[in-house]
Amino acid sequence: MDKKQALGLRIKELREKNKFTQEVLAEKIGIDPKHLSRIENGRNFPSMETLEKLVINLNVSFQDLFQFGHISNRTVLIKSIVDDIKKMSDEQLKFIYKIIKELY
Repeated sequence: MDKKQALGLRIKELREKNKFTQEVLAEKIGIDPKHLSRIENGRNFPSMETLEKLVINLNVSFQDLFQFGHISNRTVLIKSIVDDIKKMSDEQLKFIYKIIKELY
């Protein structure tokens, strides 16, 4: 897992801890919700200005924001799988379910 992915997961973790939706937090920090989604998914890295606004609105220090040693590769893998599953059609889900059922 790279630093961008770990930071994104940490931001998501803190957002959820504060009970903010992506839309609410994005509005508070002045960015598009899609951009926040890309940050949380590790595709984009936030600017320094966005990091400062995140620290303020998530009520954490910069040090707290970058405390993501507890986030493992397993977490990233599971999140990636779940994100992919959410995009599947009903037919694809049924097919995947059959495969998983056969494996176990």
